[in-house]
Amino acid sequence: MSKRILITGAGRRLGKVLAGHYLDQGWQVVAHYNSANELADHPSLTCLQADLANVEALRNLAQQLPGLGQFDAVIHNASCFVPDVAASDLIAHHEMHQRVHVLAPAVITEALSSVWNRAASMVCISDIYADIPNQRFSAYCAAKAGLQNFALSMAQRLAGRVRVNVIQPGPIQFLPEHDEAYRNKVLSQSLIGEELGYGAIIQACDYLLAAEALSGTVMRVDGGRFVANRYDQTFIS
Repeated sequence: MSKRILITGAGRRLGKVLAGHYLDQGWQVVAHYNSANELADHPSLTCLQADLANVEALRNLAQQLPGLGQFDAVIHNASCFVPDVAASDLIAHHEMHQRVHVLAPAVITEALSSVWNRAASMVCISDIYADIPNQRFSAYCAAKAGLQNFALSMAQRLAGRVRVNVIQPGPIQFLPEHDEAYRNKVLSQSLIGEELGYGAIIQACDYLLAAEALSGTVMRVDGGRFVANRYDQTFIS
């Protein structure tokens, strides 16, 4: 019988690539998405829509999960990334980041408490900003740090049932709006000095899902940026 994995934020970008990868590996994939869903239909794919910043939508999503069967893995990938300067309402700005990055993983994890298969695994996608925050994105950084702390707490709580680990991505995949000057500056602050692509995160997820001896681990997948230097917080993203 094939394994089942839940991936949040799976409608596009990294989440979409992760969902496609695990479908190719023969998994049953439950793909959560917010508004955009670029995934093609597949007999092993179940798509669930929810705005994780909306408490009622989150509750509805959580109520659906136990009815889908037993789960072998979860990747908490859903994210929002808004600079503080763009916030028109500071309270709403922080609440949005906290709900997506901390509350949603907590509610989803609780919803799955009775449907974990033996030797299940959870991966939380944090950020190197969780340890070296950027003042331009204080709400995002605080929320990602909260997600990381939540994951390590769950590694303790779920010990013996679910292995829980964290991935801290760095400059993995540039967006179309990132110009050449920005890309060169970011890569200059990396030991590897190359755009790694989403494949680097897929490799890390594969390893953590399979590594029976690892729980409570924080893995940096950043090309060495964390130790290369402290990035310049003033350049424009």
